[in-house]
Amino acid sequence: MKPGKKERRFWKTKFTFKNITSIPSEMDHLNLRDENFTNEELCYITSRIRRIDRLDLDNNPIDDEGLVCLENLEYIRELRLKSMNITDASVESLCEMQDLELLHLGSTKVSCEGVRKLSPLKNLKTLIVSPPEIGESSLNYFLEEVPGCELIINYKPYRN
Repeated sequence: MKPGKKERRFWKTKFTFKNITSIPSEMDHLNLRDENFTNEELCYITSRIRRIDRLDLDNNPIDDEGLVCLENLEYIRELRLKSMNITDASVESLCEMQDLELLHLGSTKVSCEGVRKLSPLKNLKTLIVSPPEIGESSLNYFLEEVPGCELIINYKPYRN
């Protein structure tokens, strides 16, 4: 896919890649925390970089619409989305990432029902969330479905 002028400028200014062919398709750790990345820019990244071991997007203005772009990734092991405008609407996209072992959704708007719907992520070892209200039945269901996962609620371990 040939990049437009806006995308070429993005890669040159944000990452100093002078041409698209120099962008790697795999990265170990991509730390974009506090970088003010947009939904569109996240889509640029996931259209070129297909495998990311650890992706940190904490404190960015990316929302549910932008997270759909993460479905472009072939592989991701750790995903940090702390303090982002993420709701239960993102759960469907997150469930596409079957290799996830760590998912940080602290200080987002993901509810306990959203946690329940994350139960298809059988490889999760750590899930961090800050739901506005505690719904024990949803949290207990998640732990029954993903028994090897450490569930952290409001930064404290949760046990059913």
